[in-house]
Amino acid sequence: MGLPGARRGTSRRHAPAPGADPDGPERGPDAGVSSMEWALLTPLIILVLLFVVQFAMVYHARQVALAAAQAGARVARTQPVGAGWQDQAVAKATGDVRAIGPNLLSGLEVGTGEADDERWVTVSGEAVRVIPFMTFHVRQRSRGPIECFRPDVDEGTACQGAG
Repeated sequence: MGLPGARRGTSRRHAPAPGADPDGPERGPDAGVSSMEWALLTPLIILVLLFVVQFAMVYHARQVALAAAQAGARVARTQPVGAGWQDQAVAKATGDVRAIGPNLLSGLEVGTGEADDERWVTVSGEAVRVIPFMTFHVRQRSRGPIECFRPDVDEGTACQGAG
């Protein structure tokens, strides 16, 4: 029912206490501290988030480089002894990086090598830069034995045709 003379849906304001601020409660010396804390912490929180994203991008770039190196090494290991396998392995590794993330590794370099019945493929480049002035170089290598027939007689440890 309410007070006489009061309109429905409104409440009566009480008169402020003597000596109190008529505009609102007294705020004290800590007024606005919460806003100031957020203003100081926000850049720090953003910087931490950027670091997390940057290291996630570096980790992802490493995984992509490793997957591409392994794919190139599979091609290199299954090719017959002799020349010509390097171009196929480089093409496979480069194609895999470009298929997974064309802009993930800048300055992409793919190298190959062979020694003692083993072949390897190395993929390297620079990860995507999220934080300015920070560059992360990524390099992954995959190596393994050449897959070929090795006879059990005489010196059966080397692939036939290898020097």
